[in-house]
Order: sequence, then structure tokens, then C-alpha cells
Amino acid sequence: MMFEPKYLIRLDTKAFSNAQAGCLGSQLLSIIKNLSELIEPHIWLCADIDAISPIPQKLGIESFQLKKLGDDPSLIDLCENIDQFLSGIFVAIVKKNQTNLSDLDLCAGTEDEPFRSLDLNGVLIEIRAFDTSYFEIYSENKILMERLAELYNAKIEKFETQVDGERQ
Repeated sequence: MMFEPKYLIRLDTKAFSNAQAGCLGSQLLSIIKNLSELIEPHIWLCADIDAISPIPQKLGIESFQLKKLGDDPSLIDLCENIDQFLSGIFVAIVKKNQTNLSDLDLCAGTEDEPFRSLDLNGVLIEIRAFDTSYFEIYSENKILMERLAELYNAKIEKFETQVDGERQ
């Protein structure tokens, strides 16, 4: 079953108290910790991660190829060791769906079009870090997005279906 997100939340510096900049490791850490209580057991896949740090290259997560990073503690460790993300894709998938991840041949980039689908089963949420400015969070789960919007005082954008190539 393909991931086809229907909802988007954009979190800039206003979503985080006392924030002077966006896409900080501490901000993604806040999002991850809040999500851990809201979604079922999961693992993280990452791609296109760039930061002022050698860590993404060491982990092999700087390419557009989605790669397994691990569970929440793995992503938390990454966030604690990066001051600010320049770009990045973070995808949480249901833990029970991790069987064939070593054969995963799926690319994703921060600059992909909004609401693009992923040919991947069990996706719970996708987070994108944009140019030190803001995070975008995508999901198919309206209740989850309403909860996140409440936590961060953010607005939910809903994907409008396309008819004849135009958004409605």
C-alpha cells in the first residue's frame, strides 16, 4: 500500500518557544519525542540529510536513497549531535513492516513536490527539514495531524485532489 499524504503542517520558528532559527536538532528532537507518544511502534528511514556536521555522511544518509536509521533512540542521538539541519527527509514506518528494508530502492528528496506519494508500506509520517527555515510534516492520519497542530499551534493544510492536472 502506497503512502499518499493528505495533510501537511509547516513548523517554523514560531512553533518553538524562544527559537531564533529553524530546523534545529533540538526542534526535531521535540517533534520526535511528541510523535513517540502518538504513533504505534516504528522505525525511521532517512534520506537527503545535510547538516553542518560529518555525521550524515558517516551514516550514509546524505543521498536521496532512503536508508534505515533505526528506532527513536537512533534518531534522537542524531538530533542531539546536529545543531541545525540544512535539509532532510525522515520517514516513520510501522515497525512490523521493516522486513525487506535492506532491498529498499526508493529515493526521496527534500525538494520533492508537496504531497508526493511514496511506494512504501506502513508509513505513519514524513518530516522534511527545509533550508534552516522550517519543518514540513506529512501524514494520511487526520487525528494525528490535529494533535500535532494543537501541540505546535500550527495550521493543517489539506491536499486537494487533482482533476485534469489542476488542483481543486
